[in-house]
Amino acid sequence: MNLRVSDVAEYLSSSFEGTDRVISKIVIDSREVKRGDLFLAISGINNDGHKYITDAIDKGAACIICEKPHNFISSSTPIIIVKNSIQALGNIAKKYKNKIGQPHTIGITGTNGKTTVTKLCTSILSTSFRTSATIGNYNNEIGLPLSVLNASNETEKCIYEHGASKKNDINYLTKISQPDLTTLLNVSEAHMESFKSMENLIQTKEEIFSHPRTKHIILNIDDANFSRWQKLNEGKKITTLSLIGNADYVMKSDEADYCVLTPHGEFNVDKDYTTNILPINILFSVAITMESGSTIDDVINGLKSFSGIEGRFYTLYSKNKSMIIDDSYNANPESMKSALRQLASYSKNRIFVMGDMGELGINSQKHHQSIFQLSKQLGIEYLFYMGEYRRDAELIFGENCYTSDNMDEIVKKLKKISGVDSTILVKASRFMNFDYIVKELK
Repeated sequence: MNLRVSDVAEYLSSSFEGTDRVISKIVIDSREVKRGDLFLAISGINNDGHKYITDAIDKGAACIICEKPHNFISSSTPIIIVKNSIQALGNIAKKYKNKIGQPHTIGITGTNGKTTVTKLCTSILSTSFRTSATIGNYNNEIGLPLSVLNASNETEKCIYEHGASKKNDINYLTKISQPDLTTLLNVSEAHMESFKSMENLIQTKEEIFSHPRTKHIILNIDDANFSRWQKLNEGKKITTLSLIGNADYVMKSDEADYCVLTPHGEFNVDKDYTTNILPINILFSVAITMESGSTIDDVINGLKSFSGIEGRFYTLYSKNKSMIIDDSYNANPESMKSALRQLASYSKNRIFVMGDMGELGINSQKHHQSIFQLSKQLGIEYLFYMGEYRRDAELIFGENCYTSDNMDEIVKKLKKISGVDSTILVKASRFMNFDYIVKELK
């Protein structure tokens, strides 16, 4: 980060008292403050960062941004008072991006696959470019600005994930990230308690196209919304991809490899490099990075070096040699179906450990029932379920359905029936804390 306290004050059209200092980074958790950091005090639902300002100062914070005056603060520590700390963070990030010269920026959104595609693109682009990307899963009004501030004057490519929990969220984020190239991976039912309708959800995801700097769009022609999004982006460069049709980027599968056809040539990707990554996410990553300057060698090497993301279809092995597919980070109906179909492709003894999907609104029971039915239809040998719809799971799946409200009981039973010939898929929404099951099995 290349910022001083005076820069921050200028960005916020504010002033400060005290000594101008170099800022190492911006921190929102006082426990993480180190000497030279700027501490941003945020008033949250569960906690108020203003209570920890003194702690941040004691740890050597170079500056404090807060919403409330604190007379007890040492005059030697620069203080900037703002109306809204979160909005201040966004303004700082937006101005900072201009300061470092507007590196080529990629914006990614969608219901499923955002983090995987972002990390894949980062792995590929990093082979030839100085890159900066979303930190972890920082994709909201706090996380995205912090990711933007992680770039520098030397950064050539930025790759940012954009999330949303309500309308106008992504519109707000694009004003900060200012993407040159964007993609909308997909839209399926998620956070329906907030969005109320699919149309509201689709419109919110479409905000990824809204920034004036965005001149290049990558779209999947297999998506039911392709024509809609193509029309919405008339006048912009549109690059297409497909797993089945005629597009700029096409990927076909055989037993050992993916064959990828691109405007820059044809090449094969060994499936061993991309174990358990959905083919469409691989293809999106290829198209995004090659349209951003990556070569075929960059793509192959980037995919080869990608190690996966814990909690997102991440493969590991248990103590009894079972293969575990850890997809415990999040879940919605479409990602459940995709994960199940991947599980069904294995010939081993297949075990599905399922927890509830959150924020589905009035259709929640129907969506859970559809997953139980699909598990049965695909021939999955065992279903372990924990959640609100135990009776539905038992009735629909029938024999070899095990339900419980106790994770330790589930783990104990899993250890008994699994072994070297087993593949275990663990998937649920984050609030179910199914990462505990993965931890106990490995």
